[in-house]
This record gives sequence, C-alpha cells and structure tokens, in this order.
Amino acid sequence: MVLPMGITLLEAARRTGRDKSTLRRQIKTGKLSATRDHNGTWLIEVAELERLHPLRPADDTEAAPRDAPADSAPDSAVDALVLELRAVIADLRQDRDQWREQAQRLALPAPGRRTWRWWRRSSA
Repeated sequence: MVLPMGITLLEAARRTGRDKSTLRRQIKTGKLSATRDHNGTWLIEVAELERLHPLRPADDTEAAPRDAPADSAPDSAVDALVLELRAVIADLRQDRDQWREQAQRLALPAPGRRTWRWWRRSSA
C-alpha cells in the first residue's frame, strides 16, 4: 500500500501563515490540489503549497496567520474607546427620552367614537 506524501492542512497553515479555512477553500475551488488520507485528513504536497503561497522561514512558524486581524490597539486605548461609546449611548438615550416626552405632551387625544348618527337627528 502506497501512502500519500504531504503535510496536513494545519501544518500547511502554519508554514504559510494562512488560515486553515483559506487553504480548505482553495482546495474546494481547485486552486490548490490536495489528497485525503484514509482518515479523511487533507494532505498537501509542499511544492504544490509553495506554488500558491510562499513558505515562512522555519523559525517564524509560530507567528500569527496573515488572514487573522491584527490586534494593534493597546488595552488602554480600547478601554478609552469603550468609555467614550458608553457616554455617547447614554447621551442618545437621554435625547430619546426627551423627544418621547415632548411627543406625548403634544399628541392630540385619540378621537372618540361617536354614538349618534347625524341623519337620525334630522328625521326626529
């Protein structure tokens, strides 16, 4: 029995810095050729992988994938933004409540239902 040679999808993602879902999508669309082993795991030839994506150096395999969003904002900036957004939300809620009160003050009373008919008055 001949076993297919290649690396797993996870190892390919680590070596290229791409996300596994990106590589799986490229396999499904036919941009990247791969085979499945007897367990159903995708195996990709290194040469085939390198055809589409340049491989990272061996010491850079633990870096974040390129498809992942970069977390460039420090925690203090995020906290400041959250506080500012909460203040804006509180201000908007206050404005909404004021407009609601004004609308209720100015609203006309609901028209009552008339119980008499005008044509019956004239006939009496």
